[in-house]
Amino acid sequence: MNSVPTFSVVVPFYNEAENLPRLIREIDAMLRVLEQPAEIILVNDGSTDTFAQPPASPAFAIRWLQLNQNSGQSAAMYYGIQSAQGEFIILMDADLQNDPMDAPRMWNKLVDDGLDLVTGIRTRRHDTFVRRLSSSIANSVRATLLQDHTSDTGCTLKVVRAEAAKRLPGWNGMHRFIPALLLSAGYKIGEMPVEHRARNAGVSKVAGGKRAIRATVDLLGMLWFSRRQFKGRLLDEDR
Repeated sequence: MNSVPTFSVVVPFYNEAENLPRLIREIDAMLRVLEQPAEIILVNDGSTDTFAQPPASPAFAIRWLQLNQNSGQSAAMYYGIQSAQGEFIILMDADLQNDPMDAPRMWNKLVDDGLDLVTGIRTRRHDTFVRRLSSSIANSVRATLLQDHTSDTGCTLKVVRAEAAKRLPGWNGMHRFIPALLLSAGYKIGEMPVEHRARNAGVSKVAGGKRAIRATVDLLGMLWFSRRQFKGRLLDEDR
């Protein structure tokens, strides 16, 4: 358990008390498949529900990081990424709609194809029709404007080299544009289909209308950055 980890699993969460025990069990099972030293980083984004921290994984270290207030998915994810010690970082949601068992296949693709990021494409989505439609429209608009060659940036499940992930900026909305940000900085990205499951417990934390407005604002900001041609400078002046 004291070994330097090969993998860091970073999971931001907000009011997911009902899902955390099962989530940790599933991550534990996935990491056993990878058969490498690993750590699990759970970032509490100012949750207001009451939960008892589940017992530590018997095989892997668990680190609990706490934000003092609800700061949003980007901030929680950034905090977890910057704290990660592994060579590879696995990003996923805490709502159990991601299947952790997809991560080993994604890592194999990343290594075999010499990529820096592999992002999931959700198949057979277990969301409402309105949410699927709005996501499809958002992905189409984003892909047209940013040319990021990514089918589904709304899928949180990603495997990324830590060297690349740690250069991501910490601004609000970053989590929506990880492929575009890394691509613009010269990193190699790929994608593959992954499982998408119905929510196990709890409710979605962002209403559809609010989510759409926030995503539109973030997209306009990202478009402004790209047209100002910050590109590699956005992440790392020396790359």
